[in-house]
Amino acid sequence: MPRSPTHIVLGSSLLLPLLASTMLYIFAWPAVNTKPHRLPVGFVTTPTLEARLPRLLEQIQEGGFEPRFYKSELEARAAIQRREIYGALLIDPATPSDFTLLTASAASPAVAQLLTGIGNSLGALLSAAGFSSPKVNDVVPATSSDPRQAGLATGVLPLILSGAITALLLVRGLGRLGQRIVGLGLVMLTTGASLAAIWQYAFGTLAGSYGLNALVAGLTVGAIAAFVAGLGATMGTPGFGLGLATLLWLSNPFSAINSAPQLLPEPWGAIGQGLPLGAFGTLIRSVAFFNGEGGGQAWTVLSLWLCFGLALLWVGSRRAAQGAKA
Repeated sequence: MPRSPTHIVLGSSLLLPLLASTMLYIFAWPAVNTKPHRLPVGFVTTPTLEARLPRLLEQIQEGGFEPRFYKSELEARAAIQRREIYGALLIDPATPSDFTLLTASAASPAVAQLLTGIGNSLGALLSAAGFSSPKVNDVVPATSSDPRQAGLATGVLPLILSGAITALLLVRGLGRLGQRIVGLGLVMLTTGASLAAIWQYAFGTLAGSYGLNALVAGLTVGAIAAFVAGLGATMGTPGFGLGLATLLWLSNPFSAINSAPQLLPEPWGAIGQGLPLGAFGTLIRSVAFFNGEGGGQAWTVLSLWLCFGLALLWVGSRRAAQGAKA
């Protein structure tokens, strides 16, 4: 039965505000609630001050930090390189003038800036002992061409769209599973190479091995494309919508590419790391700046999403082939 213009107008006036409000809440909520949640930070200090530091940190941000203590600056630097901590404060009450903050802006420019503020706050709390603002030493800096790593943040949408378009072409344009797998592999190779070239050579966002950067970009596109294509092959048009919605409404806002997983409300930071875009952000920084350190989980996550998508694609392709025979 055809719907009257009145029903269409009333339905639109209710549905569209609900949709807009939901999207606004999902995308804005992580940003509005960005603050440290058990952020791992290193300290090199005396036993006396070590006992006081947890209470001082709670004064700055309740539940915000997970202090880890090291015996020397060398150990703290190694922990930063292994991506165990985002930075470290060197605090010796005997020499307040040597108060130093080690950061790693390559891991997260937002966290590096946050730690600078934390160092200033600690200096104010310890001002009676002669401390002030710390000297900042960026141990693993982001590139000078893109110190805020804006290229990575703006690259999220191209990753999603390239994966989704690839999925649509694979399912709608190719009928056989072998053809779809070959097509997916070619897209992973060419798209990964082109995106990494732009990030590394056009924008100067990435350092390290171009080949590894291209591999990570290609694996991410492949994981996205396989997932969306698998849903489309098994569920039809609703599957494409579900896959795209998962990426846009869940993986994207909780990816923490602009910040860090520990700056998102719990448990969403950890959940985001189990989704393709969050894993991409962690892995691309690991291979570009940290010689792959801290990227093991992200490799696994992206590989599992790729395999899951391929399994769905196999199921959908086999079901279509059986239907054609019948």
